[in-house]
Amino acid sequence: MADKADISPAEAGRASPPEAGRARGHAPIRVVLARTAGFCMGVKRAMEMVLQAMNQNKTRIYTYGPLIHNPQVLQLLEERGIRVLGPGEEAPPGLVLIRAHGIPPQERAVLETTQGDIIDATCPKVARVQAIIRRWARQDHATLIVGDEDHPEVRGLLGYTEGRGYVVSSPGDVAAVPDIQDVIVVAQTTQSESQFNKVVDAVKERFTNARIYNTICDATASRQAEVQEMARQVEAMVVVGGRNSGNTQRLVEISRATGVPTYHVETEQELDLKEMSRYQVVGVTAGASTPHWLISNVVTTLKHAWAFRPGSLVQYLYRIWRFILKSNLYVALGAGCLSYTSSLLQKVEPDWAYFFVAFFYVYAMHLLNHFTDEASRLNDPVQSMFYGRHRLFLLVSGALSALAALALGLYLGLVAFAFILAMSGLGLVYNLKIIPEKLAAVTRIARLKEIPGSKSVFTALAWGVLAALIPVVCSEQEVTGATAVAFFFVAGLVFIRTGLFEILAIEGDRIVGKETLAIAWGRRGALRVLSSGAVGLVAMLLVAARLHLIPSLGYALGLCGLYALGYLCLYRYVFKESGLLLESLVEGNMLLAGLVAFLWDIIHGPL
Repeated sequence: MADKADISPAEAGRASPPEAGRARGHAPIRVVLARTAGFCMGVKRAMEMVLQAMNQNKTRIYTYGPLIHNPQVLQLLEERGIRVLGPGEEAPPGLVLIRAHGIPPQERAVLETTQGDIIDATCPKVARVQAIIRRWARQDHATLIVGDEDHPEVRGLLGYTEGRGYVVSSPGDVAAVPDIQDVIVVAQTTQSESQFNKVVDAVKERFTNARIYNTICDATASRQAEVQEMARQVEAMVVVGGRNSGNTQRLVEISRATGVPTYHVETEQELDLKEMSRYQVVGVTAGASTPHWLISNVVTTLKHAWAFRPGSLVQYLYRIWRFILKSNLYVALGAGCLSYTSSLLQKVEPDWAYFFVAFFYVYAMHLLNHFTDEASRLNDPVQSMFYGRHRLFLLVSGALSALAALALGLYLGLVAFAFILAMSGLGLVYNLKIIPEKLAAVTRIARLKEIPGSKSVFTALAWGVLAALIPVVCSEQEVTGATAVAFFFVAGLVFIRTGLFEILAIEGDRIVGKETLAIAWGRRGALRVLSSGAVGLVAMLLVAARLHLIPSLGYALGLCGLYALGYLCLYRYVFKESGLLLESLVEGNMLLAGLVAFLWDIIHGPL
């Protein structure tokens, strides 16, 4: 829950948010995201360096001090084997990354005497301040550092002053500085601009010849100015970031000073959704060490907070729809629709058994995937909260669905049962080391999941087997060209769907080390591939129908390829992030296929 102490006393005089909410009805919350929110250049650079090191090195990796000030990121790095070395701790053999805040040169000299390799992830802006201090220290100048004495960046900067450094955090601290002849003034890169100016005024009064260097990072200044501007346009502000992050704390202080209700959270789980549902417009910003996926999680969760307002018909309908979508009933229904559609494409008489074997299998496998996928809690917080609230129901219904799929497979015949059993077995060994050691040493791939894009490909193939192969095999008809078209139609739709969801999940997947097409090709590259796939799907259906490989239904199903192209464009130019509406549109393509097939079946009569 958000810390209520984060709301300043000045807010008592503001209009009551609940009254404002009642006056404007039950419209969804509008979330305004700061343009500067999230990783600054230095932190992003440090994260890229550690992720690259994890992917390219098989040696033990250490960071000298916490890489950045974000506990969630540090925990994930620890889970991937990244150990943090304390100040003065001897580095064992391996690879050592110097933290983004930088370290004193004395500690670096000690590191260089160890057996490990060193990668310097010091932020270039911090390195610039270090260089300024070093230059003037060699000319016997003392250094006043405007910042927080306990901050690791400041401790690192002091190491370059050659013993003539002083930390001042307020104008009053200037009076305690000894009488010195030559002095320069620098700032901690994440210092408050207004506080720096106040200290500088005090310094100029006492040390008239002081050289002033405003070394506050441009991104920090822009971030602070944007918070002040946003606070005048919203009813409440949410600041996302670690509680031990100095720049995040300053954003909270600046926001509180404007009088707007301010909530400081580290993750979306700390949001009090009932309280947040009182607001109509909420601003969101984040500290420089806050990853994009955490910010996205908060934004996504806030957009759903309106459902927690006191009930109206809209809220109840919304909750019902969210339950259908988040429980995977919707995507399972889509799998059944694709089975029905592919049966018609192959001129196989549709059977409810085909429909439900696809329905139950997909429902069970999606539940299993979520409960075992460590990245899911990062990429879809709303889904994770839903699974937490309905854990017992989902586990029981998932187990029963898996048994139902196997039972239906056995009812349809040994071939169908073998297909289902084989796909289930493949899912179980997906995370196991099955690649021979010699081959794994060359390819650096020991598990199926480490093959880039394997999840998208295997998921598409599994759906193709369920929806296209099982109906034709169990009907005892011959496998023809129509079977190939139906298989690639189903697999293509599912590949595009899964590929887009991987793009949406790229941040969390990178942190936990998953290999996806989006990570291998990047967002733009993956979108181009998926868009080309949608165009190719349309072309395949039109050509196959024209050559009479499949019924005229193929012409109508071309709409599904265009529909896929449409939601890819909507993501690229409108949505930019995951949400209930985008997810509903993506999953709806499979229901569209079923509807088109149903209407075609009615018009053309029995096969």
